[in-house]
This record gives sequence, C-alpha cells and structure tokens, in this order.
Amino acid sequence: MITSLKSLNPTVGAKVVLEIQSPKKKIVLQLFGFIEGKTIIVSAPKKSNNYALSKLEEMELKVHIMFQGRICTFKSRVIKRESKPIAYWHLAYPKQFDVSNIRQNTRIDLQLPVSIEYQNSSLALKTEIPNIVLCTDISLQGLAIEAPIVLGDKGDEFFVTMRLSISDVDQLLLVPVRLRSVRQVEEGVVLHGFEFISLDGENKILLAAYIYKELLVNLGYVNE
Repeated sequence: MITSLKSLNPTVGAKVVLEIQSPKKKIVLQLFGFIEGKTIIVSAPKKSNNYALSKLEEMELKVHIMFQGRICTFKSRVIKRESKPIAYWHLAYPKQFDVSNIRQNTRIDLQLPVSIEYQNSSLALKTEIPNIVLCTDISLQGLAIEAPIVLGDKGDEFFVTMRLSISDVDQLLLVPVRLRSVRQVEEGVVLHGFEFISLDGENKILLAAYIYKELLVNLGYVNE
C-alpha cells in the first residue's frame, strides 16, 4: 500500500482523469502539483457542460494519474476551486494510492471483427468454420474470440488477420495462434482462448502500440 504521492514523484503536467460515476463521464485535466498529505492541485476544465461544479464537490471521484509507464489510481473529491491567477482545483489527499505498471499481460476489452483460418490446409478443406469472428479481448500473449460454433480442438493452430488503427493509420496484422481453451457462454456463442505463436518483432511492436493506445482511450487520456 502506498500512502505518499511524493514517493511516486509524479511529473507536473501529467494528465489527470476524474471519473464521474453518475452521470458517467470522464474529465481530463493536468497535474499542477500537490501538498504532501493535504491536497492535490489540478487544472480546472475549460468547460463545465453536462455536470454542475457545485454538485461535483459532493461526489466521490475516481482519479487516475499516468506517469513513467505507471497508472496511479485513488478516490477523492473536489474540495476547493480557485480562479486566480489561473483556474485550478484542489482535490482531497487520499489515504492510499493504488499503482499499477503497464505490463506485458495487460489485457484490453474490445469488439473487433477479425478473420481466422486454419494453418493446416488439409484440416481447412474438411472442416468449415466462419471466416469472420469477433475478438473480445487482446494482450501481448494472446486473444479471446467469440464464434457461433466451436472452431477446433485444443492445440489446433490458426492464422488470425486483424486490422488495427494506430495513430489514425490502419495496420493489417497476420498472426499465428494456437487454441488453448473453448467454452460455450450461451446458445450460439462459443468463447475461444488463443495464444500467439512466436510473434515477429514488427507485429509485436504494432500490437503493443495498439494495446497501449486502447488502454489510454479506456482511461480517458486520449480520444478515439
């Protein structure tokens, strides 16, 4: 358990995301500084559309700060608003901070249509499977795919083709995968767990960039 923000040495100017639960909304601000044990100082939002500032002070907020490849998360609330010399807010200093690294096994939920085919050509000829299926999560180790039928047996190897948007550029990836788990979650929906087989350097870099981008989008640090 971490109780000191000073020990984390966050960078002034780091992005801060205030997560409001009701109505569901994320406000992206900047870290101006902090007074150890007393307050955390952040920029004020430029617009207050869709939420009342006075009501916001009564809410418990989930706060995320990203710095040095880590995400610091804690619960707080707005305790004071200042308008001079520039607009900024004081957040209540929490009792503890949860810090997590962006690791290789970071898994991102998504709804991404992908193409799948057997690596074994003879198996492909005698077994018909849907060409387009739905990828529901992905990490650097593997991915999960939903399909209307069982795609194969554990250990079967496939090629998965996916189109990923990275920095507004579409990247087409063809990756070899091995089936590790099969589970029917409901009528007509079968969840498959795949592991990647020896990703080459370029595909691994592109995949890592995509996962990192989606993580930032989910947390509200960047827009879609």
